[in-house]
Amino acid sequence: MINLFKPKYDKPHGILLYGSVQEVIQAHKMLENNGFKVRLIAPPPEFRVGCDLAIEFNLLEQEAVETMIKRDEFVPYNIVSTKEMLPDILKRSVIVEMGDYLMCKAGNMKITIDKKEHKIVNISGGGCPDIPYVAEQLYNVKIEQARNPIDIGNSLCSYMLQITFDSLKNGVKK
Repeated sequence: MINLFKPKYDKPHGILLYGSVQEVIQAHKMLENNGFKVRLIAPPPEFRVGCDLAIEFNLLEQEAVETMIKRDEFVPYNIVSTKEMLPDILKRSVIVEMGDYLMCKAGNMKITIDKKEHKIVNISGGGCPDIPYVAEQLYNVKIEQARNPIDIGNSLCSYMLQITFDSLKNGVKK
């Protein structure tokens, strides 16, 4: 069973660029909590600054998004408008069956669960300092009952782990 997620770019988008992953995640949560349809993406290579993310938003909502981020003091260092985004490699995940286990990989992060009990039996990959703590919190917990990795950690690795987590969680529902 292989699952690849591919984005659809049928509307013009804008990108909010921040200096750190933590700023991006906080701003993303704030915008989502205020009803905006936003998503985390890899910034275009020409704007990338180390290990970071960006927030994609509907360009038609730019004025409202800018008002909200200024009001809540989540001002990015740059806003890029684009009609067509580069492929978003961060949204791709692959699920592989391995005997009694399902493993999902997104980027360099992997989660493996037991197919019968749905318990998380392994978390691997990444080099971000919060991953050992995130893994400890999730290990041996049923995926349906586990906390979201992005709510435990706040790094790019935690975000990639969230993608694998969501893919597996949706996969076991079917």
